[in-house]
Amino acid sequence: MTDLESRVRATLAERAAHTRAAAGLGERAARRARTIRRRRWVAGTAAACIVAVVAVAVTVRTAQAPGRTTLPAETAAPPGGIGSDRALLHFDVDLAKLPGDLASRIAMTQWVSGEGYETFTGMDADSRPVVTIKLGSDPDTVKGWVFANAGSARAVQWRLGGVDGMSALDWDDRALLPEVARAVRLDAVQRCVMPLRLAELPEGAHWSECQTVIRRGPGPGPRWVYSGLTVERADGKFVYIWADGRPRTQTSSFAADRSIAGRPAQWRAESDQFGTGLWVPDFGGYELYVTEFEPKADWFTPVEATWYTLRLTPSANLDDPSTWPLRAVG
Repeated sequence: MTDLESRVRATLAERAAHTRAAAGLGERAARRARTIRRRRWVAGTAAACIVAVVAVAVTVRTAQAPGRTTLPAETAAPPGGIGSDRALLHFDVDLAKLPGDLASRIAMTQWVSGEGYETFTGMDADSRPVVTIKLGSDPDTVKGWVFANAGSARAVQWRLGGVDGMSALDWDDRALLPEVARAVRLDAVQRCVMPLRLAELPEGAHWSECQTVIRRGPGPGPRWVYSGLTVERADGKFVYIWADGRPRTQTSSFAADRSIAGRPAQWRAESDQFGTGLWVPDFGGYELYVTEFEPKADWFTPVEATWYTLRLTPSANLDDPSTWPLRAVG
């Protein structure tokens, strides 16, 4: 299995297990990678005795000198709230307010905007989560996230300015949890941007999730790491468009069997380990993989994957998020 496949598979597992808990987002969430989620929920139930479900009232305080993170700010005060628009994140995290032991270990910030939820994960240089913050439009869903983090993590539920959320840390960092919620800023709206644009969607489909990861310094500014764009088809099935700017560590398995808009590509057949998909190793300076969520899904075809690929435009400057499309779809 290629390094790209490993990255995508790990991300899909993370999204399926944590982003949409079964507590409040309906049948579409239950269909999404149900096998992976079931395994994680079994583990969470077994370890539920070490999870803290705490409702904490936190006062919103305006930062004197906010430690902005990595995404472009939205200044037009758009309508809606948490999880209402895939192109937006209706909060920020003031890294200067995080406990220093946590902030010093954060090398990358991962942002996700989905239907009814928005999340932040501060990760170390090896992509391991240091701190996770999730905000949801449904308190029962937030409670489900807390239990989903059972095991080696510690999580608490809180309410901030009328918004329900949760924070999760490694077990060894659990004493720092009370300070994490205070770093959340609800007075800031950011753009969930990525260095590509999908010109249109198939009939009846909609953009269901935006995910993007940015590396913090050193250097003059943030640098892009990878992004994921999720489309839900009219029939409830999911298509995942993965763009990865990290250096490839394994390339020998690539064997071009077609050309998409002049770019060598390979159709990866279904397997037990990974889903069917179209792999383009050089799509304007990054790797592109157009795939589906479930291994051995016979509904996803080269024709559909090509349809999406032909409607994607890569950004010219991969290192400047302010130059990327304000909306990755449409």
